[in-house]
Amino acid sequence: MSGQPRTDRRWQAAGIIAVAILAIVAYFPAMHGGFVWDDDAYVSQNPLLTAPDGLWNIWFSTDQPSQYFPLVYTTFRAERAVWGLHPTGYHVVNLLLHLADALLVGLILRRLRIPGAWLAAAIFLLHPVQVESVAWITERKNVLMAFFLGLSTLAWIRFTGLSRDGRAAPRAYWTSLALYAAALLSKTTACMAPAAQVLIHWLRRERIDRRRWAQMAPFLAMGLAMGLFTVWWERHHQGTRPELLPLAPVERLLLSSRALWFYLGKLAWPVNLAFSYPAWHIDAREPGAWMWPALCAAAGVALWRWRARIGRGPIAAAAFYVAMLLPTSGVILLATFAYSYVADHYQYAACVGPIALACAAWQRTTLRLGPRGRAASGVAAALLLVVLATLTWRQARAYAGPEALWRDTLRKNPRSWLAHNDLGTWLHSHGKVDEAIEHFRRALEIERGNPWPEARIRYNLANALARRGDLAEAEGLYRQVLERRPLDAPAANNLGNVLMASGRAGEAVRSYRRAVESDPDYVQALVNLARVLATATDASVRDPVQAVALAERAAAQTGGDPESMMALATAYAASGRLAEAEAAAERGAARTDPASPLGRELRRLVEAYRPARRPM
Repeated sequence: MSGQPRTDRRWQAAGIIAVAILAIVAYFPAMHGGFVWDDDAYVSQNPLLTAPDGLWNIWFSTDQPSQYFPLVYTTFRAERAVWGLHPTGYHVVNLLLHLADALLVGLILRRLRIPGAWLAAAIFLLHPVQVESVAWITERKNVLMAFFLGLSTLAWIRFTGLSRDGRAAPRAYWTSLALYAAALLSKTTACMAPAAQVLIHWLRRERIDRRRWAQMAPFLAMGLAMGLFTVWWERHHQGTRPELLPLAPVERLLLSSRALWFYLGKLAWPVNLAFSYPAWHIDAREPGAWMWPALCAAAGVALWRWRARIGRGPIAAAAFYVAMLLPTSGVILLATFAYSYVADHYQYAACVGPIALACAAWQRTTLRLGPRGRAASGVAAALLLVVLATLTWRQARAYAGPEALWRDTLRKNPRSWLAHNDLGTWLHSHGKVDEAIEHFRRALEIERGNPWPEARIRYNLANALARRGDLAEAEGLYRQVLERRPLDAPAANNLGNVLMASGRAGEAVRSYRRAVESDPDYVQALVNLARVLATATDASVRDPVQAVALAERAAAQTGGDPESMMALATAYAASGRLAEAEAAAERGAARTDPASPLGRELRRLVEAYRPARRPM
């Protein structure tokens, strides 16, 4: 008999390894995928990852490209130093964290003596709704938050005496608190974790006395503080203002209740998973909109009334699911609601509740069966995992790169202005201007009337039209953007480019000045304005002295990048300072590829200025 437990552990270990290998295979299509959507803001174009003072600013400034996720950016900074801008490394780390998260799910459920713990962990690992959190590099915040939250929960269980030896471990309290802080610094969704602590004790039928409430108080305080901080950050740094997302409190209730059922539906039947789902129309005047809160209320009443028959497990699972989804379901306005009200990655941690409940029911049913029934149940569970892994593999292929992601999104949500706009941006950057213009026009038709995305789409369309040579239409679009966003420096700068191409230097100077006034540190506008003031043939426009001042500002901002040094060389030459012009051109040439158009032009300027200053 003594060998039986050891044999069981070996089979268990073999099963865990097999499922882990299955997960690695399932996610393989995304492992070599490139950066998608806002991965550039988080990683590839994030100056915080390379600047000498970047680590300080990650933790102690408001310079983050999104919400306050200092631990996430810290991991990205460390990885940037190791493998640079090779996406595979970031993908591998995300997958490893997901594997660890699944292991923690199994350990927590097992410590709580919930049947089917390892099956629940396997489903959590292989379910296709998790692909967005794992295959999208930006969602490091999800997998990292869940990792620290899982460790914190295990430490809390040990502290409260629910470990196998039944003894409390005082040191585990501070470990749990520290790990909870790390989870909050990875993603604020962890602020709802204290609800899980309450549910753990309620599920185990333990009385929560004053002493226990006092022990949980620091967790509650930290979660509340971070939640309020995030609301403030969303409003003042993300621009999530009520006028841009006009949802009344009652409409937020309707949205939140509908989202809960949406996520449950995708969990139960994971088909047509999309990166951006169709935006819902939420209107409290429509009777059908009230079906969702009515279903929530009915489910809550039913669970409570039947608790004596079904036990506390279903109530705990439902409460955990709702609590973890609450911050992202619509109660708090998020900037992402401009695209869609729901996203798969929002239920990364929340789905543990329904999955654990379903697996516990499966396990209890299996135990009532005979040997053949239990064998059939095991085969069915294995087949389910293979099916989920196959669906995950198919979904992971969408993350092979930006084009793949946006085309997959448009197949499932043809009216996604976000997908049309961002696919157009990718096509434009790869020289497919005509196709890009088609997608921009389609995005504009879909989102007409919403000032924020409409201005963004018009700007992108204008850029593509200008590149194709349709200057008149591009000019009109830039002016429309500036009517809606008067301080849009890139739009003013690009309007200046169009005006210059049309031979209207005076108007171009006014547009460049507007860009510089809107953003005094906008290097491209400084360079363009300096170049025009230095080279204009119209005496009323030409101003070499001011051109030098502007070009010197641009060079100081960039540390002397080739483009700013070419503008500075041109300005110096226009002012008669040929020695300085030659030196500036040489400095710029030394920092660029000699075979590139910019490199060749800089070498030409060096040669042009050198004989010009030789004595006759």
